Amino acid sequence: MKNPFYILLLVFSFGISTIHAQHELAYSLKVGDSFRIAQKAIQNIKMTMDDQDHNLTNTLEGSFQFKVQDELAGSYIIETFFEEIKLKTESDILGTLNDVDTSRESDADDMEANIFKGLLDSPFYMTLRKDGKIVKLEGADQLLESMLKSGGIEDASTKELVKQGVEKQFGAESLAASMEQMTYMFPQRSVGVSDSWNNEFTGDLTALNTWTLDYHDASEFKISCTSTIKLNTGEDTVAMELEGIQNSRAVISTESGFLKTLDVEQKASGTTIMNDMGGAEVDTTIDATINYKRI
Repeated sequence: MKNPFYILLLVFSFGISTIHAQHELAYSLKVGDSFRIAQKAIQNIKMTMDDQDHNLTNTLEGSFQFKVQDELAGSYIIETFFEEIKLKTESDILGTLNDVDTSRESDADDMEANIFKGLLDSPFYMTLRKDGKIVKLEGADQLLESMLKSGGIEDASTKELVKQGVEKQFGAESLAASMEQMTYMFPQRSVGVSDSWNNEFTGDLTALNTWTLDYHDASEFKISCTSTIKLNTGEDTVAMELEGIQNSRAVISTESGFLKTLDVEQKASGTTIMNDMGGAEVDTTIDATINYKRI
């Protein structure tokens, strides 16, 4: 028969190991740290009207850089800028609708390409909480001005119309919501492997997220997420109202908390309202993959 004191030591030892198995998942950055991220997103859209399908594919590729400028109490100031952007939209009925690649030479009258070139090397600044929540974003107005200036738009009314369009994607609120999809992943408490926590993304895409710590060691940890999503875009001519699911998997550096890879899969369905066609409603499905990789 084992000594009761020996059994007590085993129980106590197990309790200590359980405590030690708790991990603080958070950004741990230093001023001067810099990270480059490559992104590729492929979005397949099927729109069905009068039993006819129209298939669209949006492909977005780009790279951007983050540099830690300052450390505050519980957060960091991160300088961020785009290095390269490629955007292509293809239709099985209409062919290629747009094809932008900022690494290519563009004609002076190619307004769309030049507008996107204005995104490059124009910094904005995120105040990033240690759990990845972006609590402030500054510099978006200068970014928009750079885009408009690069587009060479002189007519005041055209300039205002284009500004309204790009502001929906690159204004401070939209830009913060977009960036949070690759930063806002961590809990505000210590967790062990298999523990879960919740957070929420807001914006045109809203997501209720349940994250789980799947693996942890001294060099990296892995987390996964299941989400219910809603996509609501309020464009003047076309508005989407979709709901669906999203699954995410991330590999994170234990030392810094900055991602190594993040892979996202989305499936959503609902209705597209064609306001320029008398409010016609079109059945719509979206399948998308988004991949981020540190380079």
